[in-house]
Amino acid sequence: MLSSVSFIRAILLPKAFIIRNMSDSANFDAICLPARSLLVLGLAALTVACAGRTEVADSRPIEHQLMAEIAFQRGQHRVAIEEYLQLAEDTGSADYARRTTELAYGFGYDVPALAAAELWVDLAPDEKLANAYLGRMYLRRNDRDSAFRHLDISLGPLAAREERDYIALSVDLADSVPPVRALDVYQRFQESALTQPGFWGGLATLSASANDYPRAVDAARRTVQLAPDWVAARVWLAQFLLFNGDTTSAFEQMAFVLEMNPGLEMELEFLQLLALAEAEQDARDRLERLEERYPRDPDLLRTRALLLLNWGDLEAAQADFTQLLAEAYFVNEAFWYLGEIAYRQEKYLEAIRYLERITAGTWVVRSRTAISQAYLALGDGETALAVQRELAADYPKQYLATLQPQAEILAEMDRIAEALELADIVIANKPWDERHRLFKGVLLEQAGELDGAIDAFQEAIELAPDSAVALNALGYSMSNNGDDYDDAQRYIEQALAIEPDNGAYMDSLGWVLYRRGEREAALTWLEQAYEQLPDPEIAAHLGEVLWELGREDRAIDIWAEALTSFPDERVLLETTERYLQ
Repeated sequence: MLSSVSFIRAILLPKAFIIRNMSDSANFDAICLPARSLLVLGLAALTVACAGRTEVADSRPIEHQLMAEIAFQRGQHRVAIEEYLQLAEDTGSADYARRTTELAYGFGYDVPALAAAELWVDLAPDEKLANAYLGRMYLRRNDRDSAFRHLDISLGPLAAREERDYIALSVDLADSVPPVRALDVYQRFQESALTQPGFWGGLATLSASANDYPRAVDAARRTVQLAPDWVAARVWLAQFLLFNGDTTSAFEQMAFVLEMNPGLEMELEFLQLLALAEAEQDARDRLERLEERYPRDPDLLRTRALLLLNWGDLEAAQADFTQLLAEAYFVNEAFWYLGEIAYRQEKYLEAIRYLERITAGTWVVRSRTAISQAYLALGDGETALAVQRELAADYPKQYLATLQPQAEILAEMDRIAEALELADIVIANKPWDERHRLFKGVLLEQAGELDGAIDAFQEAIELAPDSAVALNALGYSMSNNGDDYDDAQRYIEQALAIEPDNGAYMDSLGWVLYRRGEREAALTWLEQAYEQLPDPEIAAHLGEVLWELGREDRAIDIWAEALTSFPDERVLLETTERYLQ
């Protein structure tokens, strides 16, 4: 199964409690050169005495400065950045190299960002910030050795490093690059940071982000040993123990944390742990006791609302979020979740009204994307597109980030050629991010261009050989193309080796086995996949194999169940029409 890489469909269904702030990039007003700088550069009036003659210096720097300023005024940010890069190269100015790096990185243009960061480091080799940017850019390009070298310089001399330096680095890497890549580079600091709890805390959280929970548990234990009073580290340890399958130890650890730090904050953490463990009744009982002890507390009300939403009690959750709004607590968040509830209830216009009330802060971009999805659900693709284009106009640094949602909307409208044009623009500006090659492959596959899709997936693997998503996508597409079942199976098995519990990859393996004629083996994998992930495409595959094995009644039951929840799923409809007509 080639799982959709679309994030627009999932944006309204965030996991409870896991709400990540979207950090804005470098402030444009703070780093954009003011117009008056044209008068103080001192570049146009330089004269040089040479062989008895006076010559005017090269005028190109001032031209690039003027072109950059004009381009920014016109909203042509990529052009402006390239002009500033040329200005930095012509003048050999570390200050211009810095400004260009910050601008290019902030607007998301990776190619000039890398070039500017390299120039900045050449001009100022010991500048920590320059090396920090360059390290991040090398990591985006998956050059892990170079990334580590420059990130190491960015932390400064070993004897002067503090634990907060390692914490900041781990947070920065988590926000900048794929988790596996970030973890690989970060762990290389281990030998120089054995006694730094901040390092071990960062290693624990990065390991969890990469779904390496055994390592996350080990690192969290080490953090607690070095800093026994670090409460957050003990909470992480409890969560990672739970994710690693050790529920008993997780609850014991959390009970110990609560004993050390009694009060509502840790009680809410305990509630979260119970919810993650799917111990709903225990969570409800504990919540009821807390409500008696802390009546009308806004933090408790917020937690209750999130729990109710997670348990599917939409009306009660709606009442709680409405109360938070009435009392002016967690306003943007309340509007967001009220929009989600309305969306789940298929009240799309109501969802839009709630989401439009979010006009400031880190929730704006998410809300605009969700509004686009609501309009798409209403069948109004043009308005969905317009919302994304307005977002790009209002927040220029989000321009590149809006292109994939626009392409997804276009694809939903069967305007694949236009979607592919946008995908190519993103790839040109972020050539080292395999996710964009994957998205292009999905579009090509939707257009029936399987050879092109396979090429795109192979390019993704070249960029990220350890990407389970890319390996599965390539293997699944090859199995559908009928080119080489041996290689297709090998790629899918590699993906499963990385993520053995992934239902989509199980489906892919089952499907390639079916295409090879190994129906019983295929059935085993497909049943396991459907149990893990009740997806309509998996249902289509499972039903087809059951039918071919002579179990028509069971196949019909599977298809009917899936059609109830996914009546418009293309693969499911095509499969049932083939067998039931």
